[in-house]
Amino acid sequence: MKKRFALLIVFIGVGLAGYSANASQSGATKEQMARGKKLFLNYCASCHGVDGAGAGVVAPALKQQPPDLRRLQAKKGMYPSEEVRRMIAGDMTLPVHGKRDMPVWGLALSSSDINSLVKYLESIQRPLDPQSTD
Repeated sequence: MKKRFALLIVFIGVGLAGYSANASQSGATKEQMARGKKLFLNYCASCHGVDGAGAGVVAPALKQQPPDLRRLQAKKGMYPSEEVRRMIAGDMTLPVHGKRDMPVWGLALSSSDINSLVKYLESIQRPLDPQSTD
């Protein structure tokens, strides 16, 4: 676990090109969206990829493939903002994940930062591809 976390820390500082988020979709302010995108690139993209699809540079070193964060709304029928907030903050784990591999960002991020990140993730949601097996 320490090795994976150290590897993650190495990649956090990597400058990554971002995905263009749609702020109007989530009702977030431009500042909140910009902050959420920056936080995503700094804390999440190394595992989840710059586009949120789950194919970050650290993903191959993980026991389980990170989820496609762009499909949360499609899988649930609506964007599960409270569930996402609790997962990021470390207040919730999923049994399918087994031990918590995702860092508890609630220890490093403020409530405002987590809210910005949740809004950014909402803005990158995509419908499920009918050809997909998801």
